[in-house]
Amino acid sequence: MKRILVGVFLQMVYTVFCLAESNIGVLQASHTGYSGADDVYQLWGWNILRYYYYLYRHLFVDYPWVVRVAYGVILVSCLGFAVIFCIMGVHVYLRRRNAKRKAWIKDRYFDKLKAIVHEEVENLSTEEISRRMEYKPRKWKTWEMRLWSEVLVELSLYTNVQNPNLTNIQRVMKLIGFTDYVERQLILGKRKDKVALMQAVRLTNMQLPDSIVASLVNDKDIRLRKATRLYYMCTNKEEPYMFLEESSIQNTAFSIWDKMELHEIFRKIREGGRPVPLFVPLLQKTEATSKVVFFMHEIAYWGTDQEVKYLFSYFDSPNFLCRNAAFACMGIRRFDEAEEVMLGLFYKQTEILRRSILNALLAIGSGIRVHFFADVYENSVSNYTKRTALRCLWLYNDEGRNIFLRLKVKASSENQILFEHVENPIINNESL
Repeated sequence: MKRILVGVFLQMVYTVFCLAESNIGVLQASHTGYSGADDVYQLWGWNILRYYYYLYRHLFVDYPWVVRVAYGVILVSCLGFAVIFCIMGVHVYLRRRNAKRKAWIKDRYFDKLKAIVHEEVENLSTEEISRRMEYKPRKWKTWEMRLWSEVLVELSLYTNVQNPNLTNIQRVMKLIGFTDYVERQLILGKRKDKVALMQAVRLTNMQLPDSIVASLVNDKDIRLRKATRLYYMCTNKEEPYMFLEESSIQNTAFSIWDKMELHEIFRKIREGGRPVPLFVPLLQKTEATSKVVFFMHEIAYWGTDQEVKYLFSYFDSPNFLCRNAAFACMGIRRFDEAEEVMLGLFYKQTEILRRSILNALLAIGSGIRVHFFADVYENSVSNYTKRTALRCLWLYNDEGRNIFLRLKVKASSENQILFEHVENPIINNESL
């Protein structure tokens, strides 16, 4: 199809230029000039475009409108194809240019930067850093600074960015001019660029002036506002979680990416020795089920034992998702105090919730629930639940595996497939 369009386009161009050459001497207008030497009329400037426009218009004046529209569509399509081809060429050039420059930056500086951020002396002078980097002062272009942001984010993986005394990496950013670039862009740059920069700032733990942060935490763009508040949560020590406790959280949707970012932030905060927020008040004031489930899982990962015990109140919640999440959280935390409580509620639950309890008991791994798993297998009416109980026996301990093998010997031919499923390492997964 592309070859046909290109062929038609070239034929039209050839026809137009042939007509132009044959009729050029006939065109007369006040805005043309006559050359006696060449015995032709000469056109210049916009008159050339006007000439070809009128030529094209009169060339097809005798054709039906359907033909004229068809020729117009073909011509526009060919021109559009040419424009798109040029745009694609520019994009390919820019990608290759950026990749080449980023590779040059990493080859020249990255290993030296890793040595600097691993240095035991955390307050190296700017002159010493410059000497170790063998850095020659230069003015980096805007697109080069964007590449530097990627390099610095990658560099932050090699250090604890929650350490408040990370002066070396801060001075590296000042030395190359990245700090000044970020501050200038956050004030004067485009909003879409600000979002990406705020994420880079948070990942590198750059220290921004309070005035800049204050102007962005309530920005009308929700993405920029979220990014700034996440940065505020990581760096502020006076009241880092005040935005989580605002009533506006009820009206703010948490995407999957937001939940991933919050979980990663809480992990870094915990590793940095700082306290994570109190999740129980957040649970109490949150109404959206998805947010409740998210904060319940965060309690399982980062909360105190008292907060985990608070999740017991969700074992009899009328909300199915919250009840299921509460049982799952006991397994995530491996909270052995919940075993007896969940066993007492087991036969009051639906099959899905029973499987959640079985998986939680497997994760807790106290080693004393072997016979309970066997009883569930023998008394359950759901093959899925039977298979989950067998999987728990198989993975629990040696005693559980022995009971699994004895049950397999006594199993009927219809139930043998359940044992084969569990014994197969490829498909022995709760989700299959």
